[in-house]
Amino acid sequence: MLDFANLDETTVTVYRTRVAHPAATAAELSELLGLGSAELERADRALTSLRLLSPAPNDGWVAVSPETASDLLLAEAEQELLAQRAAVAGTRATLTALTAEYLDARSRRPGTGGLERVEGEARLRAVLDELGRSCRSSVDAMVPIGGDRPLLPEIPLGLALLERGVVIRTLFQQVGSGHRATVSYARTISTAGAQVKSMSLLPACLLVYDGKTAVLPLEPGPAGADAVVISDQAVLQVLVTLFERHWEQAGDFGAAEPDPVAGPSDLERAVLRLMAAGKKDEVIARQLGISARSISRIVASLMERLQAAGRFQAGVRAASLGWLA
Repeated sequence: MLDFANLDETTVTVYRTRVAHPAATAAELSELLGLGSAELERADRALTSLRLLSPAPNDGWVAVSPETASDLLLAEAEQELLAQRAAVAGTRATLTALTAEYLDARSRRPGTGGLERVEGEARLRAVLDELGRSCRSSVDAMVPIGGDRPLLPEIPLGLALLERGVVIRTLFQQVGSGHRATVSYARTISTAGAQVKSMSLLPACLLVYDGKTAVLPLEPGPAGADAVVISDQAVLQVLVTLFERHWEQAGDFGAAEPDPVAGPSDLERAVLRLMAAGKKDEVIARQLGISARSISRIVASLMERLQAAGRFQAGVRAASLGWLA
């Protein structure tokens, strides 16, 4: 790496003087410029690193034009770039050569019936990345909102898929505003060409790649750390049909707050029914597959709309309005 920080005023002055007095010795330059020998040597080193000085036969230095120095530096930089590119190409070829070994070993993983369990968030993200990079035609995602890290391809990979012509359809569960990360994700990928819809209640978290491989989280909520990768065609057909039916019923993605006067959404109605049954937020969250924090927000919103002081009163007023039907 070239250090241009040393090309200070003193160094430039030394360079100008060497150009004007090519035969001057170091002692003569020091006296002419009023510089100590150490300062002159420092400037000479800086000029040499930039190829503005070259050794002279009498152990002195010859000033080189900036154009010549530039050509010398660029030639060296180009050689370094060529070497780096060759190293990168060699590394890529070595890693690519392992693809067949990787696929063969992966096919030998324990598992029956086209099911493979993936444990841990790091491993799950690696699997999603692998499936995304090998995807050729489509990615369908069904994502209940409520987890901190939804089961979705990372944005850079999603954008790369869209650039390759892969069709991405993402179906979010709509529970009102407050999910800024989800709204940001939806806007980013929809702007890049993805299709994004939403509906008030989704049955599960699901990712389907090319209609051939599906990923389902095993833990409650939309972003379980453990998941199962499904390649069994019979199971896949059910999951693809499930997605298609909900996609047809879904509307455009939005994050508007629910109308206080309007009746409850499907999700809110489900929450009200479980509340009326005496279920606590944690139990409701587990049964509906979203986070307890999201359930708490929904309950608070419902109680405000119903002008209820407690859960029991909210249930009574919801029943009187026909919201539990």
